Amino acid sequence: MFKRLVILASPLLVAACATDREADTLSESAAEGRAFAQANCASCHALDDGVSPNPNAPSLRRAARRLPEWAVEASFERGVQIGHTMEMPVFVFEDDDIANLLAYLDALKQDD
Repeated sequence: MFKRLVILASPLLVAACATDREADTLSESAAEGRAFAQANCASCHALDDGVSPNPNAPSLRRAARRLPEWAVEASFERGVQIGHTMEMPVFVFEDDDIANLLAYLDALKQDD
């Protein structure tokens, strides 16, 4: 029983470590943007690559690579209705939230 538990838990541990390593390589602003995305976007979007919980929502990496930064920033400032008709929540951003989220999206574009 214990061996089976260890075997099943191993991929989760590897995934958690990989996520921690990625967060460690981000700038402070990008790390705060990732934390914001985790809290506010991850219910629909995969934070990096992978399958999003909502099959109609692209991963944030895919969205970051597809949309120009100026369009994303303008959409955030208007309340987050970026380039599609899918229902998205309206956010009230605190100081630096938009800059931090843009820094995270930029890091996703740069990370290959």
